[in-house]
Order: sequence, then structure tokens, then C-alpha cells
Amino acid sequence: MKRWVIFAAFLFCIVRAVIIDDNGEFFFIRNQATPLFSESCESEEHEEKQKMKCPKHYKGYYRVPSAANNQTKMWCIRVVMVNVSVSEPAAQQACNGEGAVLTTFSSYDEQKHIVRHASKFFRRNNITQGSIWLDGVRIEECRTLNVSKQMSAPCNDKTRVFDITDPRTDPKYAWTQWYRTAPSWAYWPMRTEEYSNYPTPDSITADCINMWIYPGNDDRNGQLHAMHCDMAVPPYDFEKALNTNYGYVCGRPPVLSFY
Repeated sequence: MKRWVIFAAFLFCIVRAVIIDDNGEFFFIRNQATPLFSESCESEEHEEKQKMKCPKHYKGYYRVPSAANNQTKMWCIRVVMVNVSVSEPAAQQACNGEGAVLTTFSSYDEQKHIVRHASKFFRRNNITQGSIWLDGVRIEECRTLNVSKQMSAPCNDKTRVFDITDPRTDPKYAWTQWYRTAPSWAYWPMRTEEYSNYPTPDSITADCINMWIYPGNDDRNGQLHAMHCDMAVPPYDFEKALNTNYGYVCGRPPVLSFY
């Protein structure tokens, strides 16, 4: 009887180690047998590392699956920097073109990776300050020029006034990384004189999110800020350099990799 138990355990590990592709060919996804009598042939995380891989230019991060991130275990991030300024719709389109979405960070490590990559580009191109696009959109009821509404919940709540469009990232940590005065009511008049902090007849709300990249300025580097979606470059001189968008962050699930 004992021999049958051992034989059954061995077969279990072998079966788990083999898959069949669309052509009916066998592929082994492990290089060696797993010790018998283990509760599972390998730990789930080790198995995931063997099966899943991020595409070229993407960096993978493990996440704790939850309802807040649509049970996402691993997410691949790519920081894309460009020499010409881009709008948020253009950033979304570029990410979609490579099978990804505009994304944001869910942890300090992901945020640090984004800031480090963008800062390196800025230094290499002698750019002192600027921004990059992240996923995020002001909720519908807060897209208003009504000051009383903007000063009331949920529009005055940093954790509720914006939402993300892709459900595979939990934005809880990201919402702690707003610049201290952001997200402001952000009325952006479409004219060339200075920024106005009150609504005017031609005002529009800043409904998208960018991340400030300002190497050497710890107060602003890596912080979130509200920006009008269609503006690659603000139409006024007030902090124009800081709010010029030189890139964006794409995100996508990993791909299966058998080896």
C-alpha cells in the first residue's frame, strides 16, 4: 500500500509538470522533479515566476491579489520617455498600441522605479523639470466649475475625487502621493496669461493625473498633480516647464513563458 502512495505522489508531480499546447505537443514547465510528499510540488510564487514573464522593456512587480486590484498577482510596468511633449489621450493610445494600458503605481517600489527611470532621462537630456502621465481621471460629479461642489465631499477628498480607469491597480497608495496642494480645483483657462485659481467663462477642469519629475527637488519629485488631459504643454508661463509632459507609464499583465 505504501508503494502505491509513493507512486501516486510521483505521478501527481509529473502530471503537474506537463502541459499540452494547441498542436498537441508536450512541454515540461519544470527542470527537475519536486521532492515527494510536499503539500504542493512547488510554492505558488515559484511556480508563478516560472510561468509568467513580462515583455521586453517591461518590469514586473508582484502584487497582493485583492478585490481592489481585480485579483492581480503580477503587473508589468514600462516607463516611456519621449523627446516631444504628449497629451494624455496620446499617451493612452500609445500604450494601447502595444497591448497595454496607461497605468499608475500601487506601491513605493513601483513609484521609485518610475521616478528613477524618468529622472535618468531628464538628466541625460538636460531637462530640469517636467511631468509624465499616469492613469487617473476626475470623477464625473467633480468635473464642475461650481466652487461649492468642489469644496464639498467627495470633490475635496484626495482619496475619492479621482478614480483609475484600469481595475488591475489598487490606487490606495497612489492617493497618498498627491502634492500637498493637489489635486486642486485646477481651473485651466485656455489663454496665455497666468493661471487663475477661480473659474472664468473659458475655464476647464484638470481631469487627468501627471507625476512631477523634478530631480533634486524632493518636495515635488514623484508627486502627483492634476492636469488638463489634452494639454501636452500648458498655455501659460506659470510653472510651464514643470507641467510639460515628456512621457507616460504603460502597464499590462505578464505573458506565459515555458522553460
